[in-house]
Amino acid sequence: MSDRDRTADRRECGGDVAAYALGALDAAEAEAFRRHLDTCSVCQEELTAFAQVVNELPLATAPHTAPTSIRRKVMREVRADARARAAGGSARRAVRSGWGISRPALALGATLLVAVVVAVAVLTGSSSSSTHVYTGQVVGTGSAQLRVGSGRASLVVHHFAQPPAGKIYEMWLVHGSKPPSPTTQLFSPTSAGNAVVEVPGGTKGVSAVLVTPEPMGGSPHPTHTPVINVTLS
Repeated sequence: MSDRDRTADRRECGGDVAAYALGALDAAEAEAFRRHLDTCSVCQEELTAFAQVVNELPLATAPHTAPTSIRRKVMREVRADARARAAGGSARRAVRSGWGISRPALALGATLLVAVVVAVAVLTGSSSSSTHVYTGQVVGTGSAQLRVGSGRASLVVHHFAQPPAGKIYEMWLVHGSKPPSPTTQLFSPTSAGNAVVEVPGGTKGVSAVLVTPEPMGGSPHPTHTPVINVTLS
């Protein structure tokens, strides 16, 4: 295979990464992409980078809905790109329910949407207080950070292992010397090991945030030593 062919393969290969990270692929396409992801280091690297951006968006500021005018502009860009590719005789199209948008156009739209959300977050969050980041201790691989700001807190994990079979991760809050209290937050990371879990009620009076693997449905008391321990100081 020539260098030109490999370059073309890499460009074609990464076409679904943005759409997959934003959940824009249908079930069959998402499953096909996951199978491809198992053997493609290019897409793995691009998805990790893109997923980190997506995971950061909820933490950038308090939730805000993008203005209608911006959302319409994004969709105009997507449809314009789709028409341009159709006029140029593009051979590869993914016909989606009622859209008829090419997959490259969808990827462009997903990327534009992220850019729009980031811009809105920056503009609306410019006056908010800065985020305080606490780094947690993790058992095994991966990393965990507790990000506190704008009256809310979220636990962000990257490259973290899946819970054991039949288990799910449960978040616990520690208040001083009291035993850990359970929360309603039960989660499993994505296939890339990433997750963003909001701390219910914030961190006022909380001295530590813990995560343990528990039976499905959660437990009223920890049945396992913490696999994530974030101490607030």
